[in-house]
Parts: sequence; C-alpha cells; structure tokens
Amino acid sequence: MRLIAALLPLLALAGCAVLTHLPRVGDPLGQKPAQALDDGYDDHAGVIHIHTTYSHDAHGRFEDAIRVANAQGLDYLIFTEHNTLQPLREGRQGWHGSVLALIGMEISTRDGHYLALNVTEEIDRHQLTTQQVIDEVNRQGGVGFIAHPYFKRGRWKDWSVTGFTGIEVYNVAHDTLDENRLRLALWTLTAAAEPFYLSLLDRPYDPLATWDELIRRRGRIVGIGSADAHEFHLAGLTFAPYAVMFQMARTHVLTPPGELTAEAVYAALRQGHAYLSIELAVPAKGFQFAATADGKVVGIMGDEVALAPDLRLVASLPAPAQLSLFKDGRRIALTTGAAWEIPVTQPGAYRLEATRHNTPWIFSNPIYVHK
Repeated sequence: MRLIAALLPLLALAGCAVLTHLPRVGDPLGQKPAQALDDGYDDHAGVIHIHTTYSHDAHGRFEDAIRVANAQGLDYLIFTEHNTLQPLREGRQGWHGSVLALIGMEISTRDGHYLALNVTEEIDRHQLTTQQVIDEVNRQGGVGFIAHPYFKRGRWKDWSVTGFTGIEVYNVAHDTLDENRLRLALWTLTAAAEPFYLSLLDRPYDPLATWDELIRRRGRIVGIGSADAHEFHLAGLTFAPYAVMFQMARTHVLTPPGELTAEAVYAALRQGHAYLSIELAVPAKGFQFAATADGKVVGIMGDEVALAPDLRLVASLPAPAQLSLFKDGRRIALTTGAAWEIPVTQPGAYRLEATRHNTPWIFSNPIYVHK
C-alpha cells in the first residue's frame, strides 16, 4: 500500500509519458493578435525551478532538460537543486545550444522552501534562521523567491520575514499534486490526454491572494511561475517529463535588446519585468502590459509610474482571451479580446490576468501607479 500511495502523484501525471505536446485548442473568439507596443524590451521565455539527478528526488538528467528546452525554443532555464550548487561548481552554467542555463538552489529553511538565485556560495540552512537565509542570499547579490507557499508538503510558515524578492504565484506541483491523487490517477488512465492536462489547471487563488496582500502592505513583490520539475523514471516509463512540465509553467523576462545574459535575467526578475504563463495550448510570447502617456510607453510590468491625466494601461496579446484587470487585488474590469486600453484615474497596483476557455493562461506582474 505504501508503494501505491507513493506512486499516486506520479500516476497523476502518467499521461505525460504518452503525450508531450498538446494539440492547439480551436479559437472561437475569432480575433487576430494585437499590434505590438514599442516598449523597448525583448521577451525571453524560460522555466524556473528545475530538479535533475543532482537532487535526490529526480531522475531526469541536466542534459535531458537542456535537450527539451532547445527543442521547445526556450531562451533560458534556472536549475534549483535541493540545497546544493554542485552543477555550478562543475561549470554547468552558461550557453547550451540556444538555451542559457543558470544555476541556483532550493533551500529547505525552517519555515519552508526558498529559491536562491544568482548565488555563488552554498548556505548552511541548519545554522541559520529563515530570515538569516534570506539575508545571506541578499548579501551574495542573489534574488530570492518563496517557493510553493501553499503546497501541503511544504507550506510557508513565516510571513513576517523581509528582504525576499517575490513568491511563486503558480507552481505546477502545488496545482497538480495537491489534488485528489487517486482521482487524478484514475482519470489519467481513462481520459483522453487533452482533457486530462487541461483539467489539472486551476487559478492559484491562495498564492494570488497572498501576493496581492503582500503588495498592499510592502510595495513591489515579484510574482513568478515555476515548473518545480522532477522528471521521474519507473518501469521504462517517464513520469512528469520535462517536455510537459516546461509547458505548464513559464516565466517570461523582459530585457533590453541584445544578447541574453545572466545579469539581464536576474535584473528583470528583481524589477518584476516579467510575466508568468501556462502554455499547454497557446504560446504567450509577445504578451505586453504597459503604461502609456501621450501615446508613449512610460512603464512596463514591475515599474512605478506617476499618475497623469492621460495615463493609460495598454495590453497586447498574441491571441484573444478573457481579460481581467485587478487593482490592489480586486478585479475592477473585464473584457474579451487581444488588445485592451484602460484609462487610469487612481493610484494603485494594477495587474492583468488572461484566461482562454476558462483556463489560466497569463498573469502579469503589476504596474505601480503613484500620485
């Protein structure tokens, strides 16, 4: 029975061993993509929070993840092995084909898991409090994110800590494995692949509510999407393969034009120049959410902009969707389309959510409007 119980979360993604690319969903919305804004940034799609054989609980190899990322046309990956920077010491960071591989680590603190990115020295989690871990990441010039804050097996306990860059707003493990695992396992074995995958996707209500509340209390807090990928091999089958996990959670970073660098990725994440997406059915690359005044872009996701009489929020999407605009955590407007322009009359933190066929697709970081 223990073996069966242990395998249920894997069986919940067993269909992933059969199909690694979803057919595109038909588009009844019937609109063309919107014209792109001239915002001066390049959009780079990547996957954050990846485990390989360097971690004790994954079977996929570093090379496997790189191969999949190149095949899917991704721009960067961030590996976060459990409590180790071993792949960094082995010189794994850098370009592999057309993919920039970056090495961080997932630290098991006393209060939950913490993604430490852009660090060069391992951190002794046993000797430090959670706040001291966060402080040490910052001392090293790192970027830190609270991981899967509502995952049942790793819920974050201390929200009084300060100094973290942001939180995982969407984590694949939280959204899938916290479901009823027996139901998911049985569904996997009986349902067609496309409905199965799409059935796993839910709006991350608790992380979003926490994110909005943190922003209200503290100002800029960056939200990311994380695959938390643990490819697992059993009896000749591959469960939760990278080829599927890398489509279930991507974080796009917006960087100045030019070759992508580690510094540019981390700067974008630190500034909130990013959005997260679920791309099982439709690619998100090219999504834009910006503030304009006098017809010119004055800020993008993550930026602070001054309230002005002609200030507008402008969204441009690569495909039509159901759009929701949130201000300070409250939904204030709805529409359907591939473009949206909204006048701004009050200060606040404004972010956008896009869904297609009632399935989550894109979550922007906020634009912060002040007086």
